Amino acid sequence: MDGNKPLTELTPEFIRQNIKALTFDLDGVIVPKGTIVEESPDGTDLHIKTKKLSSEMVEMIKRLKKYFWINFSSGKGLLYLQHMLDEILWEKVSLCAENGNFILMDGKVHQLVDYDLSYFQKITDIRGDIKLLKQQQPDIFFGFEPKHVIMTVYADKPVPEIEQIVKKHDPEGELYCLWTNEGYDVGHKNTSKRTGLQYLIDRLGIGPKQMITSGNNLNDREMLEFGVGVTVDPGRVEGDFAIPKVEGQLGGEVLARYLLEVMER
Repeated sequence: MDGNKPLTELTPEFIRQNIKALTFDLDGVIVPKGTIVEESPDGTDLHIKTKKLSSEMVEMIKRLKKYFWINFSSGKGLLYLQHMLDEILWEKVSLCAENGNFILMDGKVHQLVDYDLSYFQKITDIRGDIKLLKQQQPDIFFGFEPKHVIMTVYADKPVPEIEQIVKKHDPEGELYCLWTNEGYDVGHKNTSKRTGLQYLIDRLGIGPKQMITSGNNLNDREMLEFGVGVTVDPGRVEGDFAIPKVEGQLGGEVLARYLLEVMER
């Protein structure tokens, strides 16, 4: 498909005849951006706060479940995703966490990729150097979000030194280091949100283009290329279709309304 076409070109006929599943990213797509991570200097006290789904979005998802399998794909940890989305679990809903490393589906958690100890040692060494950097620049860094296999550190602006630290500990070039507008995700290049989506469609018995995927950031790129991609930030990442970024408007909510109009017509 040609990229970044208007959402209205995703026709009702195509949706009704082909689409079986929907995947939503969270931050900036169906919930406002603004994750707050506050960590004490010694790392013993951690406070995390994110925005919530609107009551309208919760109700739209419940209605969409009549027609589609609903999946959420995020860089966040699985436990936190479950906490954020508890109002709409469990029937016909799955959660993909840590950029494709885990999926919660049908009440079971599956780790989709195994890593050797050298990978975890790299992540540990990178975290250690970032902690030292955090002590030198405490006003820039907020803290680390708890994760199982990837690392996420929050900052109020890009920090080039973090990319240099990752390169220092990863001479083989196995890792990605992505700025997410709120911090950095560091993980293995062989795993992306696409990994979780491949597992999902295999379980559902559908093809990639029978799922609409929506996102807004660089860690959504593989996901948008995998499914029928709808970008809600076309200036940052491309999709087959685009919802223009408008201040105060969540593109994921626009997409949900459009799909309901099509299916409930």
